[in-house]
Amino acid sequence: MVNSSTILENITNISNIAPDGTLPGHMMRTIIEPSWIISSLLVLIIGYLIVYGMDFFLRILSEKLGTRRHILAMIIPVLKILVYICMVYVILSPLFDLGFTELAVFSGLIGAGLGFGLKDLVENIVAGFVIIIEKPYQIGDKIAINEHYGEVIDIGLIQTVIVTPGDSRVTIPNYLTVVNAVSSSNSGSAEMMVVTDLYLSYDADIDKAVRLLTEAVITSRYVYISEKRPYIILVENYPLYRKIIAKAYVNDLRHEFTFKTDITKRTWESYQDAGIKPPDIIGNGYPIPIDKMIAV
Repeated sequence: MVNSSTILENITNISNIAPDGTLPGHMMRTIIEPSWIISSLLVLIIGYLIVYGMDFFLRILSEKLGTRRHILAMIIPVLKILVYICMVYVILSPLFDLGFTELAVFSGLIGAGLGFGLKDLVENIVAGFVIIIEKPYQIGDKIAINEHYGEVIDIGLIQTVIVTPGDSRVTIPNYLTVVNAVSSSNSGSAEMMVVTDLYLSYDADIDKAVRLLTEAVITSRYVYISEKRPYIILVENYPLYRKIIAKAYVNDLRHEFTFKTDITKRTWESYQDAGIKPPDIIGNGYPIPIDKMIAV
């Protein structure tokens, strides 16, 4: 076992490359040792297979837990980090005869050297550790960052991957999720608040409208209501129309848009039977955007 001073000496030797590109003799033998190269490749391959297999099977298992899938999904990034650390240790340990203390010193020195040339990469890796430790969001959360919104399906060392409502995969560098505001809709829970807006004519019977919307919310198969997860109905008045808002929790965040559609569709069916109408056309247009007036 060598101490940190030996590591510093070895790093210095690496930097003392001769003009013809050769290394000092003892360093040359250590670095290009065929057995070390072969074992390093095997470690990388085995490590990749372990990470891939672990991620694959844990995701399948988490899906079988239903609304409790977040409990298992949140440990996947931690296990990945542990595997990566073990891979680095196994590869570098024979090269410098490293213990964990020496590995920490060596990693710091190499990290400082690489930081200038690979600044963005290092920032993303550091941000990845921050995300895993601080947990501003987890796998399975619905998050919004900048113009992107979707479910987190993977948190890696360098990037976070989300799936948008349009089923597009968006890769976000971890650094951006640390320096920008990130909104998490559920913070590790399966339930998530869904806001549904409906627009009515100004002379609509607002009491009846509130009652019918309330019935649609509490009878939905997707709603989740408890003492800590209540529903709220709000009414806002504007010069040419009224806006009625339902805030309620969906029992599984993956049913977010199905829940919103269910409430909107059944409420407007009840409104039509009760004679409650949307805002009238004013001039050549609508007092509000038509796509927000009746969204089914």
